[in-house]
Amino acid sequence: MRSFLHKITLLLLFSAARVAVAQVKFSAGVSAPQISKNELVQIKFTVENAREVEHITPPAFKNFTVVSGPNQESGMTMVNGDVKQFIALSYVLQPKSPGNFTIGAATAKADGKELRSNAVSIQVSNTLAANNSGGSSFSSPFGGMDPFADAAPEAPFRDNILKKGENAADKVNKNMFIKLELDKTSCYIGEPVIATYKLYTRLKSESNLVKNPSFNGFSVIDLQRPDNMTYKREKVNGREYNVYVIRKAQLYPLQSGKLDLEPAEIENNVSFIKEEYANRQNNLMSDVFREFEEATIPAEGMENHKVTLQSQPASVMVKPLPEANVPAAFKGAVGNFSIEAVLEKNNFTTDDAGKLRIIISGQGNLQLVNNPEIQWPKGFEAFEPSATDDFLKTSVPVSGRKIIDYSFTVEAPGSYTLPAVKFSYFDAKEGKYKTDSTKPISFTVAKGTGKKATAIVTDTKPGSDNFLNKFISNRRWVISTVAVLIICGLLFWVKRDTKKEAVMAEEKAKADAVKAEEQKIAASLIVEEKNWLEKANELLTADSTAFYIELNFALKSYLSKKLQLPVETINKKNINEELDKKNIAVATTVQLQQLMNDIELQLYTPFPEKEKMQELYDSTAAIIQLLDTYKN
Repeated sequence: MRSFLHKITLLLLFSAARVAVAQVKFSAGVSAPQISKNELVQIKFTVENAREVEHITPPAFKNFTVVSGPNQESGMTMVNGDVKQFIALSYVLQPKSPGNFTIGAATAKADGKELRSNAVSIQVSNTLAANNSGGSSFSSPFGGMDPFADAAPEAPFRDNILKKGENAADKVNKNMFIKLELDKTSCYIGEPVIATYKLYTRLKSESNLVKNPSFNGFSVIDLQRPDNMTYKREKVNGREYNVYVIRKAQLYPLQSGKLDLEPAEIENNVSFIKEEYANRQNNLMSDVFREFEEATIPAEGMENHKVTLQSQPASVMVKPLPEANVPAAFKGAVGNFSIEAVLEKNNFTTDDAGKLRIIISGQGNLQLVNNPEIQWPKGFEAFEPSATDDFLKTSVPVSGRKIIDYSFTVEAPGSYTLPAVKFSYFDAKEGKYKTDSTKPISFTVAKGTGKKATAIVTDTKPGSDNFLNKFISNRRWVISTVAVLIICGLLFWVKRDTKKEAVMAEEKAKADAVKAEEQKIAASLIVEEKNWLEKANELLTADSTAFYIELNFALKSYLSKKLQLPVETINKKNINEELDKKNIAVATTVQLQQLMNDIELQLYTPFPEKEKMQELYDSTAAIIQLLDTYKN
């Protein structure tokens, strides 16, 4: 049976997560080990718990046709505070013939180690699986649905029959197009816009997304998985179409002005049946027999056309946030929020650490919200806070809460009050700033047992001279004991002094080595300072892998000098911390994080995109120029 499948290849972008210390695992799995010859099967190669994945190389699929892939996935799970990250490549395969097949092991390189996955076996039977929307096709990632079922059931072959004198290109333009829908075309910075790219079709084709729209100037949250192939029917100008959502995302503008949304581009292989070969039987014939009849049409009865479709470009006018009446506690939150505070214990001692929990709840750009500032009373020592995100990213705007835990200690016992914590945000619906605050929290700190001094008691009662008599009568024993203690003390002092000198010498040697290394790094950075991207520019026309490696190195080298961080220790966490210390705008920080994610994505995939090279080069040059406007 001839199969016409609509395959869409998309990438999921996730901010990289901190990986818990766990064993790196590389495995392969399939959606089903047994399928029919007309079914599809998905194979996935997954690297778990790796801090850095350099590449994943799939095996040969010699007994299968690749319908879709490689599709990259990434994500994380959190169990009892341990964060685990995975990166995976998946393919949708169609068997070439019945039989028992083994797909060999894939290879990967993660955290500097070469890894090898398990092999997988697939049994393909000679039977045909039911292919309708109500049936069950467990092995298929499309859930048994034919993505290109006919849009008009009462006349299934009418639109893909090419009559004499008809122009195939005109017929495609009339029956197939891409449309970009925006829920709004004007908004404030930080206010979400929903962008939905849809494919409308009345034809059978094999379609591949060749240009995935990028959203420069936005923080992006995808609302649909790439393998979601569900569809619905819509009428346009009185005609019914099958409608597939290519991509749906909520976009949070990071800057004001006119921001352009790139068009999506889909390459379609459309098959037409020549009129003289078309089946003229009753249109009520079952779908299975229609497919069978189509499969029997000889090659000369078919006419294939490759057509590339593109959505119309669109733009969003982003308004800046008002400059008047900006609260002191405002840090870029846009939406509708509330804040509350709770103390773990209202009574503890100076031996214990107190724990203050701040909870920010609501809807808006929660993923961009910063920790509020706490005005700690005198005598308090606060530690670095830890934050937990509990977001529902599929809601628009993002809803949920951000939980920040602050640990602190108090020097002296007493009664204390933590002042109210303020949180300001901009309400885009009402167009004004608002401030919410917690209530002051009172608590008591008692003196801890570890702080008590040891008491010294002197006996002044009459008759205490018995002690002097005992001392004189046992003076030899006392003098001998004292002499031994003095000798031991001298030996300990000499040994400690010698050890101290050795430690000081070792520390000096280490300090000299570190200083020499810093001078070496500084010298190399000074040499490259004139043009950080010079080598990357030379590689724009060369191998894409070499280009992305150099672009990643150049960006991190620049950040190392700008933020005064050693190149070998630089990561997203300490980059964020240093940018925050330098009061660099949140929008700039998010833009930098998005750029680093995009570059790393190209490093991880075994098939880096050449068409992205110039775009990422320009974005890197722009972010360097932007950061240079901030003084060190």
